Amino acid sequence: MAYWGIAYSIGPNYNKAWKLFDKEDQLISTRKANEAIFQALQLTGNATSAEQGLIRALAARFPPNNDSPDDFACFDRAYADAMRPVYQACPEDVDVAALFAEALMCMTPRSLWNLDTGEPTGDHVIEARQVIEAAFTSAKGFNHPAHCHLYIHLLEMSPFPELALPAANRLRGMVPEASHMLHMPTHIDAALGDYRRGIRSNEQAIIADDKYFAMTNNSIFYQVYRVHYVSAKLYSAMMSGRLQDSIAAADKLDKIITHELLTTTKLNMANWVEAQLGSRAHVLIRFGRWEDILRLELPADQRLYSATTAVIHYAQGIAFSALSRIQEAEESQQKFEIARSMVPSGRFNSPPVRQNDILGVASAMLAGELEYRKGNFDKAFETLREAARREDNLAYSDPPPWMQPVRHALGGLLLERGRIEEAERVFRENLGLAEDYPRRKAKLNNVWGLHGLHETLLRAGARAEAKMIQPTLDAALEFADIEVKVSCYCRLSVASNGGCCE
Repeated sequence: MAYWGIAYSIGPNYNKAWKLFDKEDQLISTRKANEAIFQALQLTGNATSAEQGLIRALAARFPPNNDSPDDFACFDRAYADAMRPVYQACPEDVDVAALFAEALMCMTPRSLWNLDTGEPTGDHVIEARQVIEAAFTSAKGFNHPAHCHLYIHLLEMSPFPELALPAANRLRGMVPEASHMLHMPTHIDAALGDYRRGIRSNEQAIIADDKYFAMTNNSIFYQVYRVHYVSAKLYSAMMSGRLQDSIAAADKLDKIITHELLTTTKLNMANWVEAQLGSRAHVLIRFGRWEDILRLELPADQRLYSATTAVIHYAQGIAFSALSRIQEAEESQQKFEIARSMVPSGRFNSPPVRQNDILGVASAMLAGELEYRKGNFDKAFETLREAARREDNLAYSDPPPWMQPVRHALGGLLLERGRIEEAERVFRENLGLAEDYPRRKAKLNNVWGLHGLHETLLRAGARAEAKMIQPTLDAALEFADIEVKVSCYCRLSVASNGGCCE
C-alpha cells in the first residue's frame, strides 16, 4: 500500500486536475505512478481484497504507456468506473468510500455544478453526494475529515452550500495541524457571507503553515496552497471592510512569494503564484488609497513579474482616473494594455482561472471608469456592465479571482448620477437578492453591497425594506475597521476627498 500511496499522491486531485499539469509534469508523474503501481501489484499477495481493489483501480488513472495524451478525461472516468466495484464490495469502509467519492468528483473538478442553472454537471455529482451522505450515517464517516472535506467541495458551487455547513463546522479543529483542513470551512463561510469566520479560519491555516515551513522548505508546490490561504483571508477582509487585515495579508504574500520561489527550477512557480503579488494594488483600490497606488513601484524584472506589472498599471490608471487626472490615466491605460499582452497564457490567478481572463475584467473596468471621468456616462455604464459580464463568466474559484466586484463600482456610479432603479438592480444582484441572478455568483452580506443597497432604498423611498436590511448592515459596519460610506471609493464625491483612510 505504500507504493499505492506514492502513485496516488503524485497523480491528479480535485485541486490539480490533469489539465493543470504541464507536459513535462504529466510525463514524469505518469512514469513514476506506473512504476509504483507495478511494484504494488507484485506485492498484493498479503493485501486485503479492498487493498487489492484500490491498487488495480488506481492503474486505470494513468496512461499505460507513460505518454501524455491531449485529453485525460477518459482516464478520470476509467478510474471512477474502476473504483465503483471496490466501493460496492465494502460500502461500510469509509476510507474506500472517500476515495470513490473523490474519483467521481475528479471527473469534472471545480465544475460540479452549473453556476447559471444550479444543476449538477452530471450523474457522477449525484452519485458522489449519495456516497458521502451514506458515509455520514456511520460514526466513523460522520467525523471523517476526508468526507467533510469532500462534501464542502461537492456543495460549494451548488445553490445550497449551507447544507455543507455542519460538515464544515465539524472539520474546524478536527485536524489542528493540517492547514488545508483548517482552511476548508472557509469555502462555505464565503459562500454564505460569513467573512468573520473566513478571516479567522484562514489565519489559523496560516499559523499552521508557518509552523511547518519553519521546519522545512522542501515542499515547494505546497507554497501554492500557502498563498491560497492568505489570498482567502485577504478576500474576506476586503469584503468586510477590514483595511488592516487586508494590508497584513498583502504583506504576507510579499513575504511568501520571493524571487527565489518564482525562479525555482523544479516547477514554474511564477505561473502558479506570481499574479497574487498584485493583491496589494487591489487592496489599495478597494479602500481608495489613490496616492499610495501612485507610489507603487514597478518590478525590476517585468518579464518575470508580468502579471504584477500589468496590475500596477491598471491600479494607477484607476487612481489617476479617480483623481480626474485624465491624461495620466490614459497613459496608464496604454501601459496596462501593453503589459497585459506580455503575460504568459499559462499564468494562473487562482487556479483554474488564468490571469489573462482577470486582466480582461480589469481592461473593461478601467475603460469604464475612465469614460465616466470624461463625462461619457452612457458609454461608461455600458463598459462597466461588460466588465461585470466578464467577471460573471470567470471560472469558479474560491476565493473569487476578481476581488472587488465590478457591481460595487457600477452601482456606486449609477447612484452618483441619480439612476436609482438601475443601481438598485445592480446591488440586488451583488447581494444575491435578485431572483433571476445566480446565487453562487452573488457575494452575500458584504458590507459594500449592503451599504449601496441601503442607500439606494432610502433614496427610492423604500424605507420599510431599508429598515429590514438595517440590522444586517449594522453588523457588517461594526466589523469593518474603517468607516464605510459608499459601495466604491470611485465615486467622485468621495475619491476627491482622499478615500477612506486619510
